[in-house]
Amino acid sequence: MVGRKRVNPDKLLTEVEFELMNVIWDQEFCTVKDVQLSLPKGRDLAYTSVATIMKILEEKKYLQSQKKDKAHTYIPTISRTEYEAIAVRHVSTNVFRGDPKLMVMRLLEESELNEAELKDIRALLEKAKT
Repeated sequence: MVGRKRVNPDKLLTEVEFELMNVIWDQEFCTVKDVQLSLPKGRDLAYTSVATIMKILEEKKYLQSQKKDKAHTYIPTISRTEYEAIAVRHVSTNVFRGDPKLMVMRLLEESELNEAELKDIRALLEKAKT
């Protein structure tokens, strides 16, 4: 298996790249065909389109590959959690002018949270204070 290299990408994923990365993160390592077959029903991307996007993801260092038999096996170089952190920092910096309080306030205003979710958020805030 290919070792994971830590990456800190300059750019966020495009919508279709993110869609494919979600499939790849779920599978951990896969071929182009694996990804194509795992796309949601109604999302018909040609094999060549999936292969092209995965090659772009490899060039952007989100994936690395190794040749196994006749196919390339791909693995992510960044975890979903690591990407989430990068995306949140990007949104906080570029949309909310570096003010996380504004971002959290907007999230709370725009979300329809039930009492259990609010309780969980309160618990997280308490934990963050310690």
